[in-house]
Amino acid sequence: MTYKSLKKGFTLIELLVVIAIIAILIGLLLPAVQKVRDAAAKLQCTNNLKQIGLAMMNYESTYNRFPAGYLDNMTTNPVNAMAAANPDPIIGWGWGALILPYLEQEVLYKSININSIAMNNTSAAAIAFRKTVIKGFLCPSDDTGLNTFTISGTGGNFELAKCSYAGVNGQGELADFDTALGLGMFLRGRGVSIAEVTDGLSNTLFVGERSSKSAKHATGTLPGVCTWVGALPGGDIDGESPALYILGHTGEPGHAHKPNSPQPDGFFHAEDFTSKHSGGVNFLFGDGSVRFITDSIDDDTWVRLGTRAGGEAPGNY
Repeated sequence: MTYKSLKKGFTLIELLVVIAIIAILIGLLLPAVQKVRDAAAKLQCTNNLKQIGLAMMNYESTYNRFPAGYLDNMTTNPVNAMAAANPDPIIGWGWGALILPYLEQEVLYKSININSIAMNNTSAAAIAFRKTVIKGFLCPSDDTGLNTFTISGTGGNFELAKCSYAGVNGQGELADFDTALGLGMFLRGRGVSIAEVTDGLSNTLFVGERSSKSAKHATGTLPGVCTWVGALPGGDIDGESPALYILGHTGEPGHAHKPNSPQPDGFFHAEDFTSKHSGGVNFLFGDGSVRFITDSIDDDTWVRLGTRAGGEAPGNY
């Protein structure tokens, strides 16, 4: 008599139990993996800002001033120019362009003439320059898959390299062409000296994050750009300051614009600082340190940090 051996397999119930266990393990593992990714992105962002801080310090050592917030058609001296009459359209170079030699980007910097006016708009060198992506200007937590964007207006079309960071102009709104009057570190047409930072470099905000959460005219995102500045008639930011692309503010006493905080209209404004990090925004201070400013920072403390010579102690944060 012969016997057939019976192969034992999983029952349906056993299979369902195994699948359930695997699903639970995946559910437990994914948040941990995401936390590791977020921590790595935050660390890379911190390192980016530290490198920007070193470049700022080296620039100051060379010129005895920090870089201007931006130089436009009428303010093209990279050290001591003052804001002058307002040409139309406004086109020029941002603080990120001025520090390129100190970020191992001297070849790119020398591809343009920082004191040239006409080439800002039409030359092949300018076109290539303003759409060159600088990895150190991008926070990995805000990777949207697009590192350039295009603005259009009656003045032309401009493809621009995205940037995740904006300089601090001060407390007030970035109204048209008033940025030379800003109370912060980055102004139109001239650099600020250390002697002007009477609040102390360790108490003064320099550069912070601006993510794709920030809106333009409360209708869509406004990517930042460090190296180029412009406002085109009929363009994306017509009627606004060209500084919106590269500068930000903290808001004024009694009307703070804290990090990652929507304004009363429910939108994140283009002049404000936002990030995709959980709970706050990375910021470069004048002493070269990078600190994480939480979304819950006290209103008054936040506003005070935006000035270079307010004469007030910033408090704890």
